[in-house]
Amino acid sequence: MKNNIVSALVELRPKSKWSLDGEEYSGLEWHDTEVTKPTETEINDKISELDAAEPMKLLRKERNRLLGLTDWRASSDLTLSDDWKNYRQ
Repeated sequence: MKNNIVSALVELRPKSKWSLDGEEYSGLEWHDTEVTKPTETEINDKISELDAAEPMKLLRKERNRLLGLTDWRASSDLTLSDDWKNYRQ
């Protein structure tokens, strides 16, 4: 849970100053005088958003890995077959 709170805070209030004691919102100490402390609801909503985006993030990572394995086929001195064009698309 702590990593989720940290990730949410970094997304919601980048470069803000805070500390977290434990893994609960109650342990969040806000040290930034220029940026407001996010509410617990804001943080929970951001955690849900980040969790929902994780499967697509992992899918893109795998897609990029697989494309990287076939980059040699897309060099300028090779002509790609339609099958390879479709695969890379």
